[in-house]
Amino acid sequence: MLTPNKHSKSSVLPYKRGNTDYVKQFTLPVLREGTEWYIEFYAFDPALGKLRRKKIKINRIKSLMKRRAYARDVIGRLTTQLQRGWNPWIAQDIGDLHLFSDVCDSYDRYIEKMYSSGNYRKETYVGYKSYLKNLRGYVEEHPIYYMYQLDRAYIVEFLDYIFIERDNGGQTRNNYLSWLSNFCGWAVDKCYLTTRPTDGIPYIDKKHLRKKRQVIPTNVVKQISTWLKDNDPYFLLACQLLYNCFIRPVEMTRLRVGWFNIKAGTITIPADAAKNRETMVVTVPKKVMAHAIELGTFHAASQDFLFSIDLKPGDHQVDPVIFRHHWAVVRRTLSLRPEWQFYSLKDTGITEMLDRNIASIAVRDQARHSSLAITEVYTRHLQRANEQVLQWEGSL
Repeated sequence: MLTPNKHSKSSVLPYKRGNTDYVKQFTLPVLREGTEWYIEFYAFDPALGKLRRKKIKINRIKSLMKRRAYARDVIGRLTTQLQRGWNPWIAQDIGDLHLFSDVCDSYDRYIEKMYSSGNYRKETYVGYKSYLKNLRGYVEEHPIYYMYQLDRAYIVEFLDYIFIERDNGGQTRNNYLSWLSNFCGWAVDKCYLTTRPTDGIPYIDKKHLRKKRQVIPTNVVKQISTWLKDNDPYFLLACQLLYNCFIRPVEMTRLRVGWFNIKAGTITIPADAAKNRETMVVTVPKKVMAHAIELGTFHAASQDFLFSIDLKPGDHQVDPVIFRHHWAVVRRTLSLRPEWQFYSLKDTGITEMLDRNIASIAVRDQARHSSLAITEVYTRHLQRANEQVLQWEGSL
């Protein structure tokens, strides 16, 4: 610990950002007598990045003798506290001081490890990295130096920045709050924080969140199908799998040609490729299977990805954003409304199946909304497809 001159701050070294020893600097308390009597000392204020004067007035004590005795007692207690690491500008019990940048570096390594060991999926990994990057970018513009400064007030300001200044939706703001809660919980576990500052910060009520995507009318779905068949047949297959089989875009990037069973009319999605981490068997309607056969899909190697470069089978795994790019072309060409999004096809397919009186339990299983165990999946569904879904003739 650095110990400055007893009566002034002139011997204090210039502040070097990132050195926690500087936070422990102080000048020893002294009594100042005059028109105003007060005890004076300087202590490092992390928020300002420099020493800041602290005054404790003692004019209220009438007797000069008692005033000096009181001052000696206070100076003694203050000196002991300061030497033990107490800081008047840090109001909470923070334990050891930890640099915000160091904690972020440590958390970044944690994210990398969780992803490389298979505990985080790619979308989780990419999301967490993005949230962390944006938080660090905000901190550069609105500096904090130590982890304890990431308090409730600062987090609320950051969330307002995400929601208001960046003009994001309520769901995005909720996603950031969820991630911050995870990040702060991790920091508490690692003793970088003593409490989780996100506790008690409310989420935007889901009733007030405007759902951007909507179900697409049947006549528009048929229009999309016709245009894709002539202009982008491989993307048509992707749309059919989303609309009829409810296979999510990120899952579609993991599908292998060999997972299809043409005779049974099914596709088996292993646990490590499924978002819900359960092996599931999905029925592929004859109409969809026939289109895949017409494209020559099953002439590819069984280990090839179903959708690779140009959405044709191949050995390169593509990013899910490729589907949004193809959908953007469709939307511009057919002048589709912005709320009719690519993922709207899943909502639309489920809605149309139920409207056409497909049994709700069949739709539930097709959409994988149940929580069946892996063994139950294989014993109940592997040998045959769902007959109602197999004969399904939807609009796409």
